[in-house]
Amino acid sequence: MRPILPFLLVALGACAPQYVEKPVNSEQDLPVRRAVFATMPEPLDSAFRASCDAPGDVLREVSTGVLQCRILPPPDVAAFLLLQYDGALEAPTLVVQKTTDENAGNFVVELSYFAEVVQKSGNARRIYFKQRALDGLMDRLLAATGGTAANT
Repeated sequence: MRPILPFLLVALGACAPQYVEKPVNSEQDLPVRRAVFATMPEPLDSAFRASCDAPGDVLREVSTGVLQCRILPPPDVAAFLLLQYDGALEAPTLVVQKTTDENAGNFVVELSYFAEVVQKSGNARRIYFKQRALDGLMDRLLAATGGTAANT
């Protein structure tokens, strides 16, 4: 279980430049992977938290049920994001987000990924990009921790 998420984070950072150039245009294309769990997915939560421990990684609880691993991209990826998306001279971040909601006695977990670039106005811009290899990796992680795929 644990080896999957670090690979995901490395793959996300390494592949960003070639995929960020083509941000998704509709909500259907957002890189979100969903799974339904019969009980609270503690193994997934533990794996997510444990894998966000590289130097520079920040684990942030955004709200109840929303947890983010914020990753500093390699310098070439950061430069690409700043130039491509007219960012302020503040380091962009790569984000892997886990959202957990309870629905009819089941727990629905969504894993997503995006880049966040602070604009010159001070607001952050989320750049969503789709990568099938990462989607597959997330699907396998969700299944390995007991989830049933619920992607539409």
